Amino acid sequence: MFRLPNRLKDETGFALAMAIFALVLLAAIIAGGYFSASQEYQIGRSMRTVTTSFYSGESGIYEVLDDWDPRVYFALAPGETLSIAPTVFEGGGSYSATVVRVGRAADVEKRYFYIEAVGRPPGSGLGERRQAMIVRARYPDFCCDYAMRVYDIIDFSGGGQERIYGTDRNPPGWPSSVCDEFSFGDTAGVFIRDPSAITNPSLIVGSPPVVTDYPAVGEGVIFFPGYNWNDLVSLADHDIPGGYTGNSTPSYHANGECDTSDPYNWGAPDSPGDPCFDYFPVIHVNGTITITNGSGQGIFLIENELHMIGPADFFGIALIRNDFVHQGPSAFYGMAWVADDIEFQGTIPRVYLSRCAAERAILESSLTSPRPVRPRSWVELF
Repeated sequence: MFRLPNRLKDETGFALAMAIFALVLLAAIIAGGYFSASQEYQIGRSMRTVTTSFYSGESGIYEVLDDWDPRVYFALAPGETLSIAPTVFEGGGSYSATVVRVGRAADVEKRYFYIEAVGRPPGSGLGERRQAMIVRARYPDFCCDYAMRVYDIIDFSGGGQERIYGTDRNPPGWPSSVCDEFSFGDTAGVFIRDPSAITNPSLIVGSPPVVTDYPAVGEGVIFFPGYNWNDLVSLADHDIPGGYTGNSTPSYHANGECDTSDPYNWGAPDSPGDPCFDYFPVIHVNGTITITNGSGQGIFLIENELHMIGPADFFGIALIRNDFVHQGPSAFYGMAWVADDIEFQGTIPRVYLSRCAAERAILESSLTSPRPVRPRSWVELF
């Protein structure tokens, strides 16, 4: 019988070979697992980087919108670019941005801007994301062809030395640095449909005192180029129910900033340097409002009547769909459109044309805030 050589029957060392093979196989499994984990880590890190970059860029666009200064951006000529230096967010992430005025120089009331922001994650050498948005910022042409526009009657029969002044003046106590940027000039005291409805025209001062080219619209109608009443109401910062009687009181957050969420905070016109001095809210009043004392500023959109009972002062623009009852001692600085009657009562209630007050009310208000052009205003570039 054939027999295998002894060396072929020798199984000594077989366990070592199997152990080495098992170790090699285990090492391959470990290496594969490490490689897979490393890839997952890199993917997760990249996703985190990309996400941080994406939201940093998007936040950058909205930071530009939140910090919008119409004085700066409205001064750009079509095609001109303004660069915004890199800004780092708390907790990481940063953005840099550019704002480009687009459109035509003739687009005065509707101004279009292209905002591009590049978001970056914390650290260097990591990925970035670029996004853009087209916005429109309007600059309403409200000011200033008159101190008052009145649909029907101007009643000066209440006694006192009532006056409507179309001679332009800056509000008392406002520093010249606040008003120097606005043009200055006299204009008409009153635009009215029928001058015979004025009980005493000699109490109106202007250049000329009275103009009669009132628009061919009915009682209670107020409009401006590009706006109807509902357009303006939709842009209001606050709604106040009809029947409110009281005054405006500036309010502040705990950190001292002006509290713009308070519907009865109408700025601080008497206190330059106050956190609320540059706050001009757009207030929609769904009925009649009576201001009893104090002072306020902004743009009033009043569905029924405005009553000012002194001492009460207001600075800005009032658009009133019914009557204006002005009882002194009180003063109104800016311009007003009364779509029915105005009645003066008491001790020296006066209306002063003030381009500075009216223009500041427009410029500082939400009416000039940029809004995305819809649809498809936002795009991710890469």
